Amino acid sequence: MFDVECSAITYIGLVREKNEDNYYVNGKYRDDSSISTEGFIDNASRNSYLYAICDGMGGEAFGDLASLIAVKTLLSYQDTDLRQTITEYIDTTNRLICDAAKNNGNVKIGTTLALLFLVNNNAYSYNIGDSRIYLFRDGNLYLMTEDHTEAQRLVRMGIIKQEDVKSHKSKNKLTQHLGIDPNEMIIEPYVSEGVNISKNDIFLICSDGLTDMVSDDEIAVCLSDETKNTTDLVKVLAAKTQSAGSKDNATIIIIKVS
Repeated sequence: MFDVECSAITYIGLVREKNEDNYYVNGKYRDDSSISTEGFIDNASRNSYLYAICDGMGGEAFGDLASLIAVKTLLSYQDTDLRQTITEYIDTTNRLICDAAKNNGNVKIGTTLALLFLVNNNAYSYNIGDSRIYLFRDGNLYLMTEDHTEAQRLVRMGIIKQEDVKSHKSKNKLTQHLGIDPNEMIIEPYVSEGVNISKNDIFLICSDGLTDMVSDDEIAVCLSDETKNTTDLVKVLAAKTQSAGSKDNATIIIIKVS
């Protein structure tokens, strides 16, 4: 068994008119989309822990709908073993988002998903889209997810190099997300191998509102500050995105193993 310290924040940024992101922290999510900035702390001890960030797409009228559907649906899976139920959750959520799109005039809506499941001293991550999960351990930052973007696909094909992704024109063009008609393609999440959890491990879950503005090196420097608790850390990272221009909504969850 292990205990964790967790803080989350979601905010609108400096450019967008609405926050289309949402977060999930052991049953808690942003249920009022009119609230553009919200923070949450959860340090309760549990047998397992479930966290997620969803970055909605679809414009002001519907951009937050898909992300809200994704986190609300996850509530039904809080007490399940996600290693066994992740496929059911994704299929159910995708269907509900597609239904919502049809019920609203066939609008194009969708959401990313970055999901972290902690159980039996192991961490498992799942992602669809370009929201990310990192592990910070012993001064090193490890990416646990793989972006589903056109630029990242070009890297896998050997057409461009990883260092070229940040400046590539297709860096934000998603190749997968929740909200795709099952007749068009089968959604296949990236699934990490289980990571054995160690004391003082820090997990970071974030939307691209953070990673587009703040480099991995800057994130690592921030997380290495042992004087700060998780609430301090999410505020520091949020401030860094704003000082960099904060062009998108940003949502951050930091979990520290105590």
